[in-house]
Amino acid sequence: MRHLVSGLLFASLATLVACGGGDKSAQDPSAMTPPPPPAPMPDSKPATTDAKPLDSAMGGGTGAGSDTTTSAKPAEKPLTDAEIVAVTSTANNGEIDMANLAAKSATNADVKNFAAMMVTQHKDMEAKGKALAAKAKITPADSDASSSLKSDVASTISSLKTQKGKDFDKAYMESQVKAHRDVLNLFDNKLLPNAQNGDLKTLLTDGRSHVAAHLAKAEEIQKKLDSAPATPAAKPATPAPKK
Repeated sequence: MRHLVSGLLFASLATLVACGGGDKSAQDPSAMTPPPPPAPMPDSKPATTDAKPLDSAMGGGTGAGSDTTTSAKPAEKPLTDAEIVAVTSTANNGEIDMANLAAKSATNADVKNFAAMMVTQHKDMEAKGKALAAKAKITPADSDASSSLKSDVASTISSLKTQKGKDFDKAYMESQVKAHRDVLNLFDNKLLPNAQNGDLKTLLTDGRSHVAAHLAKAEEIQKKLDSAPATPAAKPATPAPKK
């Protein structure tokens, strides 16, 4: 009986050692707390961005594809005295040629008188220009301005030759208004501001006053022609009664 009791006690102690003494988690409450999750690893891919370079975002820059760059227009060279003399000579001769055509083709008395004045005064202006050039030893030189004038005169004469009667009168005076406005613009913007020779500048000042007077007269005649009543169309002849 003593041996049986001793065996049971020994078995109980062994059981306690196996269940409680060997597992520290059953005795230490902290052992049962789960470990914190691991920190997320940083993304190894480079961050993408839609940001544009500063130049592009601001609309600036001078690289390829930039719309802000513009080609600078070269500055126009001022006319020399030699080129100015050529321009005035071209203008005078152009007026004389157009006026000679009007003397033959015009039908209105005012238009004919205007054409005669153009021949007289522009011949006088041309003679003075040649005398000054000879005295100052200025050899006329062509330029874009004189070439443009020659082209305009040739085109105007070609067009006028296709007109007749009152149509010619109106077309000629219209061309004179335009031509004198264009020449006045040349005087004010290219001839007088750039002339270096004192005598040439004086001649240009006198010539400009003549051109301005011609323009005023041309506009006056043009208004008269525009306001003139149209000639009624001729009525067809009445046939003679049959006998």
